[in-house]
Amino acid sequence: MSSHRLPPLYRHAWWLPGACSALAVTLAAAALHPSEQSLLLAVAILCALPWSLALLLLDLSHGFADRAALVVSLGLFANAILIWVFTALLRARLLRRLLNES
Repeated sequence: MSSHRLPPLYRHAWWLPGACSALAVTLAAAALHPSEQSLLLAVAILCALPWSLALLLLDLSHGFADRAALVVSLGLFANAILIWVFTALLRARLLRRLLNES
């Protein structure tokens, strides 16, 4: 009687998307309410890549900061959603592979 156990990396794979989601919420809050010298704002822009490259397309008119914060926040949430989806797909693929081997 042998039982197939997932490797620890796959068994506990949900901590990564959870941590990224928590980080995305924190960074989105920093992007929506920036202070003068906010390091979190720079980190938020970097973490929102490639979506934050859309900041180059925004015009420098009234309301630029609000639109930029919206673009960065949407980029962070898009990245967090993609991490959740890819983690779920990876786990499903691994489970199918394990079921086919047994």
